[in-house]
Amino acid sequence: MAGNEYRGNGPAFRAVDPATGDTTGPEFTTCGPDEVAEAAKLAWTAFETNRERPERWQAALLREIATRLGDARETVLATAQAETGISSTRLEGELARTRNQLLGFADVVERETYGEPVHDEADPEATPPRPDLRRVLIPVGPIAVFGASNFPLAFSVAGGDTAAALAAGCPVLVKAHPSHPGTSELVGACVAEAVAACGLHPGTFALLQGAGNETGSALVTAAEVRAVGFTGSFGGGRALTALAAERPRPIPVFAEMGSLNPMFVTAAAARERLDAVVQGFVNSMTFGAGQLCTKPGIVLTTEGQEFASRTAALLDEVEPGVLLNQATKDAFEAGTRISGVEVLTKPRTEIGKGLRAAPVLVLATLADLRREPALLEEHFGPFAVVVDLDSEDEFAEAARLLPGSLTATVHSEAEDHQRLGPLVFELVELAGRIVHNGYPTGVSVSGAQTHGGPFPASSDSAHTSVGWTAIRRFQRPVTFQDVPETLLPSSLRTALLFKEEQ
Repeated sequence: MAGNEYRGNGPAFRAVDPATGDTTGPEFTTCGPDEVAEAAKLAWTAFETNRERPERWQAALLREIATRLGDARETVLATAQAETGISSTRLEGELARTRNQLLGFADVVERETYGEPVHDEADPEATPPRPDLRRVLIPVGPIAVFGASNFPLAFSVAGGDTAAALAAGCPVLVKAHPSHPGTSELVGACVAEAVAACGLHPGTFALLQGAGNETGSALVTAAEVRAVGFTGSFGGGRALTALAAERPRPIPVFAEMGSLNPMFVTAAAARERLDAVVQGFVNSMTFGAGQLCTKPGIVLTTEGQEFASRTAALLDEVEPGVLLNQATKDAFEAGTRISGVEVLTKPRTEIGKGLRAAPVLVLATLADLRREPALLEEHFGPFAVVVDLDSEDEFAEAARLLPGSLTATVHSEAEDHQRLGPLVFELVELAGRIVHNGYPTGVSVSGAQTHGGPFPASSDSAHTSVGWTAIRRFQRPVTFQDVPETLLPSSLRTALLFKEEQ
């Protein structure tokens, strides 16, 4: 047991090294409803207890977690590589990102604007008369966080959802992803030890292991849980959202469920730098074996035949990538068999041991998009569609066929800009982040970032799961009307508000 980690009596399971197909690491057991109920009750007690602490206590906790992750670096990285097949270089970067997210949220907590306090002074001459109103964002309560399969660190136990929830002042109950339970346990120990070192209630954090759906279902339906953070599949996100809506007291599920991430390439861009755009697309599409939620999955251009031909030639030289687990491999193989479209990449008879997949590229038309729904679905892995358009007048029409996305990209030249307004308008309606002459993979963590988008990219397009405003998912506004100073949160007392206004 690592800190406040719950060991269940349910089915046992072990991680699988996807690079070899062999099991790895120790055996874990699934937590059932009893363990989840115990953890949720303790989390509520922690929520009530922590509210009595001096404001901004979260900053010290977040920094302590980051420090302990740094101290555990070698063991965490080695375990994560064995359980995911992700390269050591990428995992190094992911650990750095995870720690930087924690440190960044600690800085957010210490800003004078934390909680976004607002004061409207009383005005008896207003119509109608206005009382003294003071508004601030407060934590909502315990948060259930689901670890993602494709980011064992940055979107997992101590990842962005956990960092944002703790920054808000909410206890966190993490459902570890069964693909990397050993990594989750190590990181969970760092968080639990940080909670203890900061003198916080032990219910501030809990790690729950589970191989099936039972643990997650019990977590979402636990009465004490007030919101859910999820990064994963469309099916998983929809199932959790439905469970949360059926509760006697429904709660929000902030699910980031992946997307097509369309890329539009103008004729001028293709004329000036086709090879560079193709190479960048191939790099972005195959990074992490195409298992990133921001992978560009569909390209739309009037130069479709040439774009697809050059792309396929490069993809045929790419080594088959390691997929994260058997379920991903099965879904990839089933989902990429699409009838009525031309497959341009060569079939591979030898892809190596373990759970691997070679890149697949298909060529389609606008009519094919209208005919075949599978072309408009995300296929997790190294798969993409190139759509050959007859005219750039079809850009906006094609965009209207696409489902909501996390990102949308345009490659264009200066001569295109005056006439791209209608397309950009459609893309703003379609996606949470618009990229110009770049590629969507790689999501910087900052105040201006949006990692979310219209359904089905996410379940709530009003929020982001990356960046400092991700904290707002786990806060709610409260207004105090004519409340005496001594009863107000310290951030709403006149002296502090006056200082902020200066």
